[in-house]
Amino acid sequence: MRRGKTERAAAAAALAVLVAATCAGAVTICDVQASDEEGFSPLLGEIVTVRGVVTFPPGYIQPDYASFYVQQGDCGVNVFCFEPTIELALGDSVRIRGEVEEYVSSNTGAGATTEIFVDSPADITVLSTGNIPPEPVYLSVEEVGQEANEGRLVQTVGIVVENNFDFAMYLGDPWSGTSVQVYKSFNDSVDLSVFVPGDTLEVTGVILQYDRSSPFFDGYELVPRWQRDMKYAEPQAPSDPVFWPNARLELPTAVFRPDVGEILPISYAAPEGSRTTITVYDLQGREVTTLTDGTYEGYSTLPEFYRDGFYGVGVRGWDGRDRFKRIVPAGVYLCRLEVTEESGAVSFLTAPAIVGVKLD
Repeated sequence: MRRGKTERAAAAAALAVLVAATCAGAVTICDVQASDEEGFSPLLGEIVTVRGVVTFPPGYIQPDYASFYVQQGDCGVNVFCFEPTIELALGDSVRIRGEVEEYVSSNTGAGATTEIFVDSPADITVLSTGNIPPEPVYLSVEEVGQEANEGRLVQTVGIVVENNFDFAMYLGDPWSGTSVQVYKSFNDSVDLSVFVPGDTLEVTGVILQYDRSSPFFDGYELVPRWQRDMKYAEPQAPSDPVFWPNARLELPTAVFRPDVGEILPISYAAPEGSRTTITVYDLQGREVTTLTDGTYEGYSTLPEFYRDGFYGVGVRGWDGRDRFKRIVPAGVYLCRLEVTEESGAVSFLTAPAIVGVKLD
């Protein structure tokens, strides 16, 4: 059906507005946070204009520069400016004009937090103040460590796994076997030292990224804004037992760093009632450590560090240490799962585990 002149004129006007907006760089924060095969924004290097609500005001992440987060719908992004005097409050609605960047450290090569870099405070327009800030969305610890959620204001519940540093601690999920770093940066409003391994916490914060290798789909960090973003909580209930008709073994392919407290989650499954043994070997075939040796109960991804004093179901992860509790040298190791079924059938599965260290 043909459209009349009035309809054609309206359509043309709408198209002109869309083209003008696109040329001016008016895109959504979700457009900026999309990722290509390298984990970079497809708008990298483009000048864009976005609108959002402040979820993490400036003055907390960086002491010498302005660094803050804004959110639009389900997507959030960091905004960075070398000028430290930018003053914004939680809930402020703003319009930002700047260049899309992926922060990669010139010293370590680690990244890549998606940012909108602004030249000056003049590129930030406050549209309204006194707004109710966005509520954090609840995500599991495993979901926090996913590219699709970078920059979002989220809330999660986990157990403190490691707390050896003034600037970071690790929060783990005993049922998925995953963990995430809780990072305070230079934020004096956050004190991590009051928590100890074994504490169950509800943590609210934004997700940034500091991956150590390309492609950048790892190294996510949860950053609380202030102390009240961290509260004691009840442990999450376990998922239903997972049995498998055959032996199953899965390890992440990424390098893990036991020297900074990282844990390698080892996901495995077996038929009900099977005896399972997980052993780590070096490439010379020498046994490094045994992680589990007992009846498989169906909880396949509980890391080793929950064995004592928590849900002691026979499932494990590897902390990168040998049987003498020494951190192993960097390199490739082999993780072997041996499954003996009630019928007497025996099967073996092997997967590589890659241990890394900080390079000088």
